[in-house]
Amino acid sequence: MKISDIQGLKYPNESFVKYFFNMGFENCESKKFIEFGSSNGNNLSLPYQYNHEIIGVDIDSTLTEFANKNFKLYESNSSCAFYTQDMLSFINNHQNLNVDVFLLPNIINYLAKHEFIDFLKLSREKNLYKDYADFFLRARSIKDFRFGKGKKLGENSYRLNDSITGEDGAICTCYQEFELIDILKEHLHLSNFKVFSLDNQNLHSDTIVNNADIVIWGKIH
Repeated sequence: MKISDIQGLKYPNESFVKYFFNMGFENCESKKFIEFGSSNGNNLSLPYQYNHEIIGVDIDSTLTEFANKNFKLYESNSSCAFYTQDMLSFINNHQNLNVDVFLLPNIINYLAKHEFIDFLKLSREKNLYKDYADFFLRARSIKDFRFGKGKKLGENSYRLNDSITGEDGAICTCYQEFELIDILKEHLHLSNFKVFSLDNQNLHSDTIVNNADIVIWGKIH
């Protein structure tokens, strides 16, 4: 396989790579991973090539098609499945998955806060994850340059109209660390968690912007 053969994003997000190896997943017996907002499978390609079972969910059918093509290029003794569905519909249609690792990287910012909370409640009711499953989340902080741009929809939530990122019309909900922790404690019983602040600069349309994210690792039950 050549990197140039991969359609879409070429490699896993750096924060997920750090999480994967810090948790020692490369040395574990096969676990079941699920990622919402899985795109073309760039993050899930890592556990898959370490023979973990993976499930990816994304609302974009083109990205799901890319994922299915890309995963034919990887070597693995495990299984993979990609679904084109919104998050709530997927959980309603797939009960008792009992995954070992629950991933939410860069997806909840596209939901209103009440939708995110409804999703967490439903994931628990439908037995999406096992007791004390591992959990990873990455979300936009209120320090991100997108914060406050566009039409206000609710607390820290806007409909973007800044074309610099190509996200016009998308919801952008940003969070503070304490707020996310409180939500995850209440609805996922988050424990043994670590919180990271990721602030960096990026280039969009020849303009340098400030990205800011919150990353959380923990156990849920």
